[in-house]
Amino acid sequence: ELYRTEQTRYEALNELFPLQRDLRTREKNALDKRVEQWKYILAEARRRESARQAQEARLKLQNADPTLRGLAEKNSTLTQRRKAIQEFLTQRSTELSAVNATLTSVEKNFQDARDKEHRGGLTTAIGLLLRSQRNHLPNAVTYQKQQDQAEEHLVRLQTEQMILEDERNDLGDIEAQMEATLGTADEAADDELRQMAHEMLTDRRKYLDDLLADYGSGLLTLGETDVACRRLVSTIYEFEGYIDERVLWIRSAAPVDTGFPGKAVTNAKSFIEHRQWPSLTNFTLSDVHNFWPLYSVMTLLILLFPALERRARTMVSAMAEEAEKQPGSGIPQTLLATSVTIVTASAWPAILAFIGWRLSHSDLELASALSDSCYFSAIVLWMVNSFRRLCHNHGVADSFLEWPTAIVRSLRRNLMMYTAYGVPLCFVIVAAEKLDEGSAADSVGRIAFTCFCLLMTMTLRNIVRPTGPVIGDFLRSSPDSVMYRTRWLWYPLTIGSPLCLATLALMGYVYTAEQLMLRLQLTLGLSIVLLIIYTMLMQWMLAAKRDLAIRQARARRAAALAAAEREAKEEGAPSSPLPPIEVPQVDLSLLNLQVLRMVQVIACILFLSGGWSIWGQMLPALQVFSRIELWTVAVDVREVVSGGSDEAAVREFSRVEPVTLGHLLLSFAVISVAVLASRNLPGLLELAVLQKLPMDHGGRNAIATLCRYTFMLTGVVVASNIVGVSWGSVQWLVAALTVGLGFGLQEIFANFVSGLIILFERPVRIGDVVTIDGLSGCVSRIQIRATTITDWDRKEYIVPNKEFVTGKLLNWTLSDKVNRVVVKVGVAYGTDSEKALALLEKVAAENSLVLDDPAPVVGFEGFGDSCLDLVLRCYLANLDHRLKVITQLHIAIDKACREAGIEIAFPQRDLHIRSLPAGMTLPIQGVRKQPERPAEIPDEEPQKWKRSA
Repeated sequence: ELYRTEQTRYEALNELFPLQRDLRTREKNALDKRVEQWKYILAEARRRESARQAQEARLKLQNADPTLRGLAEKNSTLTQRRKAIQEFLTQRSTELSAVNATLTSVEKNFQDARDKEHRGGLTTAIGLLLRSQRNHLPNAVTYQKQQDQAEEHLVRLQTEQMILEDERNDLGDIEAQMEATLGTADEAADDELRQMAHEMLTDRRKYLDDLLADYGSGLLTLGETDVACRRLVSTIYEFEGYIDERVLWIRSAAPVDTGFPGKAVTNAKSFIEHRQWPSLTNFTLSDVHNFWPLYSVMTLLILLFPALERRARTMVSAMAEEAEKQPGSGIPQTLLATSVTIVTASAWPAILAFIGWRLSHSDLELASALSDSCYFSAIVLWMVNSFRRLCHNHGVADSFLEWPTAIVRSLRRNLMMYTAYGVPLCFVIVAAEKLDEGSAADSVGRIAFTCFCLLMTMTLRNIVRPTGPVIGDFLRSSPDSVMYRTRWLWYPLTIGSPLCLATLALMGYVYTAEQLMLRLQLTLGLSIVLLIIYTMLMQWMLAAKRDLAIRQARARRAAALAAAEREAKEEGAPSSPLPPIEVPQVDLSLLNLQVLRMVQVIACILFLSGGWSIWGQMLPALQVFSRIELWTVAVDVREVVSGGSDEAAVREFSRVEPVTLGHLLLSFAVISVAVLASRNLPGLLELAVLQKLPMDHGGRNAIATLCRYTFMLTGVVVASNIVGVSWGSVQWLVAALTVGLGFGLQEIFANFVSGLIILFERPVRIGDVVTIDGLSGCVSRIQIRATTITDWDRKEYIVPNKEFVTGKLLNWTLSDKVNRVVVKVGVAYGTDSEKALALLEKVAAENSLVLDDPAPVVGFEGFGDSCLDLVLRCYLANLDHRLKVITQLHIAIDKACREAGIEIAFPQRDLHIRSLPAGMTLPIQGVRKQPERPAEIPDEEPQKWKRSA
């Protein structure tokens, strides 16, 4: 019994609760109306008060004494400003009420949609409801602009309010203001003027107080408007995302059955016999009558379009002929021809867009549907027509991009068919979708969409057929490529995709098929744009590579001619040249590979980014990575909060944000892009920028290395921020690791820092000849840890960078490549030293590789044990022929001394025999007597027997 009583009570409460909810709703609405009424009464009172004050101020201004006219004019100005601010407040309050009403409606619809989905699931009815709500959602951009305007008004009102507050503070002491105003007044009229001035200053203070109060109300209203607009924009975007994730995979219509043809005929007849056609005709005639100058200008442009098109085509043909004569004419000319072609292709799309723009000014539903159809058709026509005109004879595709003629002809033919049939079908599809709540989309629109899918199938079949003219040559030229081996897979998928979408539409998934087709069209358009850009970059790369090769060939030819001229001036002599110091030239094959990889990386990034923006919101499977939460991070947030009427405070707080699997994958992608960019960036910089700068190879290498390190560091920082690892959260760990690694990896860090110092300070450069720790050679590579030196035996030595910074380094070619050659000559005693010195100076002067400035220097260094020590010091321009010059000087000196009868001394020793072993005698036939010395040299030593050692 108790259970039945409780059950009866619950049933009664079930009936009571809805009634109580309705009652509370009616009470709330009544209170809201009363609040609005009081707001209106208060606004009216303020308006009447401001009007009264303005009238009073005008009367006082008319009757004011000349001495007090300035005060009266300021009071009148204040009342006029208050009247203006009252009108401003009324407008802002109306806008705030409209924004709040829209916000309430959107939030209510959003909550209702969630409740209905929770109760009934994703049914066809729910799908239709969500689509209807999606079409009737307010435009978020409008409220974003309204929010920006509110922020601008906030700044302006706050500035004006501060000025008014300063004026109000000055009126705290009215007596002082009176003295300042009436300082030169007559004493007879002093009391009357003082009374009038006191009254005007008191009125002015009251006007300022009222005006400041109005400014406070305005700031409060603008602050509420800003907050409401932010909430509304956020709610609209959230509601749109909610609908887009669910409505795509819900059946939007019944499958095609036997009654489908009759329904299509009925809808087509209803469109032709639409009741709004007479009203639309009247609107069009009225619009033409009211805006006839605009229509006249458009008609004139339509008449001039053919002549302008012929002139543009002639200009492009002339540029094409010039490009054919000079292949690789450069990106600027290609961009100019492309721009002219695109502008020419915009004629008919501009007419369609103009018609849609004028129809959008009508309130008729038929006009709105036709306007949207014109806009969409204009965009499609502009894209297709632009690409078709690029494929004209002697156009951009064949003359500038150098596409094969067969490919260009096939593309042009298929695009003409697509333009003739595809654009009208797009117009019908959009019109059927927008007209009468989409009632015709299930019949006429579905037929038009199916025809469009068949057209896409035929177009794609003609373009991507493996044996066709577009990609057939490419596949036949690369039979080992992945594309050729998988042609059995991608070809059926490509031409079968439109057929699958047509099947989806016939099964009732009309909205799903239309949205997927739209994304497919956008993806094709993105691919075409990237293909054109990629081709332009490849043309530029080939032209730059050709110019670089020509410059290198000319440099090698100039060096060979200079060497031949030097050889012709020299006497024939055996040469033993110093191994040449080869300044590394740009490796064209490596450069080509790096630039190609970099261009491909950029193209892939653009394609993936564009594809994500196109397909990311449509496919829920792509959103799953954003829902898998890995960990959370605390983020510090600074927010400006409006406080009261004129104060603004900065509020700082921490907010917990999740790090998802999508963030982790994105960080890996950023790291990968940074690595690829750092590896291939030197080639792109060398080809695009560095070759045009007046610097040597070492400077270009330093810039490329620094850019490579910058790319890597930037990639690491960006990837760390994506996964929530900021500098503030890891600085203590970095400090600890730095201290620990500073002891354990001290030498590695020292070499790393030394490498940066070498790149910035450049004590050594690639191509420099250096001597360090007794090792001489040419610097061939500078890396972050060590530098490679190639010696004259072609052996590579890896020297830590620290040695170049902290050790003693001899750089032969740092700032001056001039080097000195020292040739030591010993002549026999008794030789005329002045004659020998003159002979050495003559030999140096006759050598063409010896510099005249600084001039050669010869000297008599001293008396040796067996000879007179003479030294020749001369200078060479560089180290290229150092050993060769030394050899030539030695040969020339030896030859000159022989001709002049000068003996080049060799070491001699005196052997004194004091005793011999028993039975041993000296063979005197091997001994000759020493010739007597010249008389002028006193013989102070006894005669000795001497033999040459």
